Order: sequence, then C-alpha cells, then structure tokens
Amino acid sequence: MNLSKQCSIEIKKLDGGHYYFNDIFFSLEDIKHLPMIIQRLNYIDDIVISPFHITDESIMEAYWLSLSIKVVSVVQDKNIVLLSETGKSSIEQVDQDIIELWDNTYYEILKGDVKGFQKNLIRYLSFMDNNEDSLRKEYDSPNNEQQGIYYQIY
Repeated sequence: MNLSKQCSIEIKKLDGGHYYFNDIFFSLEDIKHLPMIIQRLNYIDDIVISPFHITDESIMEAYWLSLSIKVVSVVQDKNIVLLSETGKSSIEQVDQDIIELWDNTYYEILKGDVKGFQKNLIRYLSFMDNNEDSLRKEYDSPNNEQQGIYYQIY
C-alpha cells in the first residue's frame, strides 16, 4: 500500500476525516498527526498534500499551497529545481514570495530519511497554520454556512 493511502487510513482510525463530494478530506488538525504516523510506520515515500476550500456547493483547490515531498536517491539543488519550474535563468528573477512559497511547499528527501521527512512535514504544517486564516478570508463567502479549508493526501 502506498504511503498516502496508509496515512489516510491511519488518520481515519484517529476519528479524522470528512467526506465531501465522495472523497475524504482532512482538517489541518487531522493532518498534524502525520509526523507521528510517519514515525510509527518508519516508512517514507512521495506524498502530496493539497488544501481545498470546500462549501456545501463547491470545492476549490488551493494548488499553489500544496505540499510535495519527493523521495529521491540524490537531492537536487532546490534553486535549480525552482529555476526549471519557473523558466527563469537566475534566482534574482524570481519573486521573493515565490521563493518563500517554494521553501515551504517543495522538498526532496533522501530514501530512508524519516527524520528529514518529518522535519519538512512539520515545517509545512507550521506554514499552513500561519496561512490558513488568510486563505479562508480570501475564499469564505457570507452566503455559505458550511465551509472550510480541508486537505487531501495523494
């Protein structure tokens, strides 16, 4: 079983998760159990965690705030990957906001580095703790009673 499915199962065992539009989503508080789950599983693999704004009528992915952790044999220089992704030729051409976002949402981890995986996961959770309110303010509508920010694990 892949890591993302295993993590979802483990969070559900802790009474986490909500079903919307026939898929399971987790609150940030649910997702905060992942470092402990990863430690207990003592296994890492690629993972993506995407935040969504969900109302009773719609769902919208905040894709720019998605976490991507790739498990690799050789870690690439993060700036080289960023330049490749943005199409820029030098780091000075990249907006500081993009660099900060990249620093908090994209990681490459060496195979077997469970502690490094946990550390970067915790960094992302802290980042989202600081940014979830602004995301909610940006997308919440006074017309919807049921709405919130939820996460999906891939």
